[in-house]
Amino acid sequence: MARRNRLPKIASDLPLSCMDTGEWGVVLSLSDSSPHDRNKLMALGVVPGVRVRLLQRFPTFVIAVGYTHLALDRESASLIQVRAEA
Repeated sequence: MARRNRLPKIASDLPLSCMDTGEWGVVLSLSDSSPHDRNKLMALGVVPGVRVRLLQRFPTFVIAVGYTHLALDRESASLIQVRAEA
């Protein structure tokens, strides 16, 4: 069986909606969001510096923030900028 050479995955900044299922990331910012949307996400624990994991992408985005699981629509998931962890 042939062995494929793979480059190590490097950390990159992207919207949470672009992460792969099962991937971990650190929230960098809540970009281009209205104060209402930003306050709602922050009240749910989605704040800069927190580590999140994307558990599901369809039919809705589900993320783990600590011991809490949150369901988000695509628009909300797109507002959350994360740095994906390798």
